[in-house]
Amino acid sequence: MIGVDEALTMVLDAVGPLGVERVALLDALGRTLAQEIQSPRDIPGFDNSAMDGYAVRSGDIAGAGVDHPVRLEVTETVPAGTMPAHEVQPGQAARTMTGAPIARGADAIVPVEQTRGSGDQVEILASVPPNAFVRPRGEDVKHGEVAMTPGKLLGAADLGMLASLNRAMVAVYRRPRVAIVATGDELVDVDELPTGAQVVNSSAYALWGAIREAGGEASILRVARDTPAEVQERLTEAVAFDAVLTTGGVSVGQFDHVKTVLDELGMKTLFHGVAQKPGRPLKFGTLRDRPVFGLPGNPVSTLVCFYLYARPALRKMSGMRQLGLPRITARCETDIKLAKGLTEFVRVKVERRDHEYFAVPTGHQGSGIFSSIARADGLLIGPAETNQLRPGDHCAVLLLGTGAGDTAFFERRFHKN
Repeated sequence: MIGVDEALTMVLDAVGPLGVERVALLDALGRTLAQEIQSPRDIPGFDNSAMDGYAVRSGDIAGAGVDHPVRLEVTETVPAGTMPAHEVQPGQAARTMTGAPIARGADAIVPVEQTRGSGDQVEILASVPPNAFVRPRGEDVKHGEVAMTPGKLLGAADLGMLASLNRAMVAVYRRPRVAIVATGDELVDVDELPTGAQVVNSSAYALWGAIREAGGEASILRVARDTPAEVQERLTEAVAFDAVLTTGGVSVGQFDHVKTVLDELGMKTLFHGVAQKPGRPLKFGTLRDRPVFGLPGNPVSTLVCFYLYARPALRKMSGMRQLGLPRITARCETDIKLAKGLTEFVRVKVERRDHEYFAVPTGHQGSGIFSSIARADGLLIGPAETNQLRPGDHCAVLLLGTGAGDTAFFERRFHKN
């Protein structure tokens, strides 16, 4: 068996970004940018006001105050979206709304709160320096400036930025299409009540969600029953996709046909077996240049192996730069027994107290206990060189899911019922 870091290295060395496609801006959310974006112009394209107020010549109002206001003639009102019609001359001001262009001759804005009067006269109650409350041309981005680089994962703000750059279409890396092949005579679908020795094909649905979270497009193929012919039929169908995930059938049991069929189809096996718990039987290789993950059949093992190996691979195939799960350092809150000689990934709840994170196992850690990972905030990395962690020991935890924090407030202002 190989170690976990060696296994991940081999997986990532076997994959690379897929091709590039152009998509509409509203379809680019969550995609990885595949082109350099330069600004076609200065943004904003003109000096404009940061406040509702008056465009003035700052020298005209030097020394202005509440007790000695400076009176100016108002030549026009300039709303946003309208160019000023007049140049501001000495002794004049232009009433200017937020975002509206600054009239020629003016070099500052006096906020309306520091003025008095209306109509064609205004009293300025405070002096301002040159460029006060003026957003200069090109303050956001300048003409020709690189606004975004390839590899950026596009979020909501990025769509807004691209829109301001008039990018109705954008080049992004293609999402990997991933086939999920579950195997086993015991499996029934989610809408069928299991009887006797049957179990619901829950792992396929977990993988579908995990693939979508990783940025891929998932397809659950029809379950392959425990015959070589049916396993071969399903795997032959699966290699039309960009990546293949199988569940079950990679061990050494009498009905474990996946390993044999993959070998017969010409899969280049890079490793089979990793020194970890859960997920030791993991098999990985390539078939027709597609990465194939032979995931163990137990549902927790399946999902843990996905998070550790398949997820980083799919993100790399999507052109992403950040491949791994978010990682924090936490303190163990209880004794945690670990498998000797294996890197063990313990499902834990994580809580933050007094500026530190604390981790406690979710309960029994059997690889068939799906609730142990459904309840988990993360995977605690139990080092192979030790067989026990004690309360207070520091440990690394890989965070799972997309959960929210316990408060939406800032600066230590917490809502109390």
